[in-house]
Amino acid sequence: MKDTEASRTQGATISRAQRILDALPAMVCVLDLAGPRLTGHNAALVRALGCTGEELLSRGVEALSARIHPDDLAGLAARAAELAAARDGGVVEGELRARTVEGGQEERLFAVRAEVFTRGDDGAVREVVVFAEDVTARKRREQGGPRRDAVLAALCDRAPVIMFAKDRDGAFLLASRSMEDLVGATPGSMLGKTDGDFCPPEVASIYKDVEHLVRRTGAPFEAEEIVPQAQGDRTLYTIKFPLRGEGVPEGAVAGISVDITRVKAAEREREAARDELLAAQQDTIRELVTPLLPIAEGVLVMPLIGFFDSARASRIIETLLQGVARHSARIAIIDITGVKAVDVQVAEMLVHAARAVELLGAQVVLTGIQPAIAQTLIELDVDLRGLVTAGTLRSGIAYAYPVGQARGGQEPRHVRRE
Repeated sequence: MKDTEASRTQGATISRAQRILDALPAMVCVLDLAGPRLTGHNAALVRALGCTGEELLSRGVEALSARIHPDDLAGLAARAAELAAARDGGVVEGELRARTVEGGQEERLFAVRAEVFTRGDDGAVREVVVFAEDVTARKRREQGGPRRDAVLAALCDRAPVIMFAKDRDGAFLLASRSMEDLVGATPGSMLGKTDGDFCPPEVASIYKDVEHLVRRTGAPFEAEEIVPQAQGDRTLYTIKFPLRGEGVPEGAVAGISVDITRVKAAEREREAARDELLAAQQDTIRELVTPLLPIAEGVLVMPLIGFFDSARASRIIETLLQGVARHSARIAIIDITGVKAVDVQVAEMLVHAARAVELLGAQVVLTGIQPAIAQTLIELDVDLRGLVTAGTLRSGIAYAYPVGQARGGQEPRHVRRE
């Protein structure tokens, strides 16, 4: 009865120990050196080799050897000899390369630890327990540290953009060579210093406020800034952002600036060209809307069509006066055949045009007055004294250019001043 209970207790203890081993992420196995064969293992090893527990016990050593890098297999015999000569508690450690089912075809690096587990009646080592942990990622991080530092140093020296990082107090943690060139500092001299050591106080204060905003909001800040230089102002597009990470001081801020001076200059040139084009287009439109046609020496014709507002009336008078002065005209014919309607504004414009032209020593001839417009002018009681009027453009030209009268032109009516 007692033997049965003892057997049950022992079985429960073994089962509990196996569950503990199966919960470990590292691979564990017990290797019988005399076999050699596996006499125990955990679930992590089964998953790594992609076989069942029974298969692992029957062909465990063969399955393991197939996964280990051939160059590392050669060194296992020497490790086994070390274990055979080890005392109880002695440990043999090393690394080996192997492939696992979980890693696919990628070769992984394992840290291996083996120690004496049992001995035979003759005292010789019989079994060893082996622990294997995948250290691929850790090794990559360790090896990548110096390489990453070298890459960062090269980036800071060669990058055509400005890069920097500052601590909570604004002291430089990092400054690229382009940053040092910008402020005229020697290589490495900016570290531990602040903007106040290289910039005017008012500029340093602005930088400090912006970086405080970035720390407070935790969001990037983008802006264009003008940096005065002896050879001319430079325009920088700057992004400042919080810097966080392992080993980075709390409250650190980093920034990247791109010199966009040439881009801004090109934009200004494009804007100037666009403004010039728009001005030319406006001139063309004005010429089309208020054309001024020289038809003979000293004679101009301005045909008007459509409706009028104050802006167009001003342009008409301006164009008319410029044309009279440029062509030294003695007569300017304004033809309103195409004008839809005449109101006080149009009538006043015509009168003002006539008065202004007279000041330049020329005379305005108004043609194309339709009956409805004539009636409107009478109803508006417009003072047309001093204006020469004609029913048609042809008769107006005949008045201005006497040859036209010989060809049958109608004599224009002349409204004299009282």
